[in-house]
Amino acid sequence: MDRIILSDLPDDLIRRIVSFLAAKDAASLLVLSKRFRNVYTIIPDLVFDDRAKFQGTFTGLVSEALARLETTTCIRRFSLKSERGLDSDRINHWLRDVLNNRGVRDLEMGIYGDNGYILPLEIFTCKTLNKLKLGREIVISLLPQNALLPSLKTLIFESVWFCNLDDCAFQAFLLACPVLKELTIDGMYWETWKWSGIVSSRSLQRLTIGRELINFKGPDPQNIIFDTPSLAYLDYSDFVPDGYTIVNFESLVEAKLNLLVMVNRRWNEVFATDGDILSSNATNLIQGIRNVQILE
Repeated sequence: MDRIILSDLPDDLIRRIVSFLAAKDAASLLVLSKRFRNVYTIIPDLVFDDRAKFQGTFTGLVSEALARLETTTCIRRFSLKSERGLDSDRINHWLRDVLNNRGVRDLEMGIYGDNGYILPLEIFTCKTLNKLKLGREIVISLLPQNALLPSLKTLIFESVWFCNLDDCAFQAFLLACPVLKELTIDGMYWETWKWSGIVSSRSLQRLTIGRELINFKGPDPQNIIFDTPSLAYLDYSDFVPDGYTIVNFESLVEAKLNLLVMVNRRWNEVFATDGDILSSNATNLIQGIRNVQILE
């Protein structure tokens, strides 16, 4: 059999082959020849996960791989997952490189930390992002005044905390996403958030809110507003709050609800019975979904 030399292959095929390489190997390949550097200017996926096998330190792996990239190399999807507790300054250095210089479209963060991890403000002004997934133990308390994600269509929060009641960071985040189509809030606990209780987006079409329905001792009386006139799909699992002040679901087609009412803002795995004083009121929510075509 004749031997195939990589450099003799067409450019498109080289790009395809390299896209299957691990991040470090792909970066190393770029130093082999000028032709590879010229051909391979877009990396489809750059994924780092400290649960995978690698030599040396995880910090060294990520830093070395990014340092080897040409200044003109673009990254379409960047994923960083760590369960070991990384230095925040080092993470932010990597993120700023990807956000400011690499034209990233899909960013996924899975960071654990005892005291929470605070994102760099540049993440709220990235013009190229189409999809953003944030978790875990990430704390968001402040957005810059110029926050704007003009291309973001998919936003996923996984066990993210919002901590600013006076200037609601959650509401500011949604306002900074004018073309947002899909929002997922997973592992959320309203009672630990400091927020306005407002879920508002004129462009949102799909909304998924999920939490574990286990022991709950709620905060002070809380009402939630859903102002989502373009929403077509709702998947909502939660303890029912004191009420839903406003429900704007005029475009809703399909709804999946898994809700529990509470007695005196508590849930001790006991269902409400006649005579209990309910602190939950789902009346407006139910009235708001009355025109759906599919209800589960």
